[in-house]
Amino acid sequence: PSVTRICASDLHPRSTMGAAELPIVFICGSARSGTTLAVDMLGLHTELSPLYETYCVTHLANLLFDAKIDPQRLRQEVMSFMDHWTQPLPLRDIPGFKGEHERFHHGPNYLLFGRDVAMQRTRCLLMELSAGQSPATALRRFCSTLFAEHLRRDGKRIVINKTPSYVDILPLLIEMFPSAKVIHCVRDGRDVARSVLARPWGSTTWAEAAEWWAEKASKAVRWGAEHPEAYIELRYEDLLTQPESELARIFEFVGVADETESILQRYRGELRLDLGRAGAWKETKPQQEGGGEGDADEATTAFSRGEAAELLKHFRYGAAAGGPPPGGPPRGKKKS
Repeated sequence: PSVTRICASDLHPRSTMGAAELPIVFICGSARSGTTLAVDMLGLHTELSPLYETYCVTHLANLLFDAKIDPQRLRQEVMSFMDHWTQPLPLRDIPGFKGEHERFHHGPNYLLFGRDVAMQRTRCLLMELSAGQSPATALRRFCSTLFAEHLRRDGKRIVINKTPSYVDILPLLIEMFPSAKVIHCVRDGRDVARSVLARPWGSTTWAEAAEWWAEKASKAVRWGAEHPEAYIELRYEDLLTQPESELARIFEFVGVADETESILQRYRGELRLDLGRAGAWKETKPQQEGGGEGDADEATTAFSRGEAAELLKHFRYGAAAGGPPPGGPPRGKKKS
């Protein structure tokens, strides 16, 4: 029997959908930009199935498209990584993955397929590569089957798949799923930097954090400029302060009914939106005064030049708040 028949033999029929048939929305953005809040809220919609964090897709893409890795080493690295990544599946929580103040309906992670299914898909991915399929085709089938299995278990129609690192592989994602749409979550880069600097991973100075944030955000902005019909920006601060209009705008973009009222009733009844997280960078204290992330002057300096400064204007932060960014309004559909 063919590789395709072997790999499809024990899957639910919906798990064998083609890329054009699988309804999918990707959510991306730099880490600490409100991507989890966005997918958690949108995932309360009766048609949208939240799926996160699938950073395995980004990691596998980096491996599969690395021309320096020979086939034997590729197989070893893929199997080793996936053996580790699938250990806790199905997954809704990892202790310490989020802060004590961060609470979500679906949890810090939401992946409903199990380890056995994921490892089977991994073996099929490698079989298909060995049989001569292109990396993009093999990875598309890997994603399609896992996403469709997640949909089946969640009983919904559309996958809304969130992983911040997707900003790095947007061209590949749309090559694999041409009809997909992209929600780019953005947050004031100074607040993002403050949050990252307080953690044991990532940048260690404001200058490094500004450069890192600008690199991530600019990738999505450039891609969105080339694909305006498939791209929309969602500011974290707007989702906190005006969730009614922002959720309605996103639902229109995705093409589903507006269920904003019922979703906010559930959200406000069980969780709270922490408005104090917006603009927190202004309260940053220097280390000699008990702070750990430098002072607000350092933040201002780091984000006052180069691409970081231009992006703050584009996203309508800082002195440009309330005004249009260079070149027109924020990317994406707006309600008339």
